[in-house]
Amino acid sequence: MAIRIRTVNEITVALCAVESDPQEGDIYLDDGAHHALSTKFGLDFHSMGYMDDPRADPLVVEVMSSQKVRDAEEEHTKWEAGGRNL
Repeated sequence: MAIRIRTVNEITVALCAVESDPQEGDIYLDDGAHHALSTKFGLDFHSMGYMDDPRADPLVVEVMSSQKVRDAEEEHTKWEAGGRNL
């Protein structure tokens, strides 16, 4: 999944690119870059014991949610039906 890295009120978040519109200052990561970072995260944090105890900063999750303008699953369903090009 392509993602955007965005800073909102000094909080850096990662957003689904389909669910958000681009804004000035966003860093866009395509599927390959996101996959590479996810793999690295998994390797590093599993070795440090974090993968068995997933944690998320509630403030970061709240800010991420505030930037969502559409639902990726709905967009994918429209695309499969031929109603929209992703």
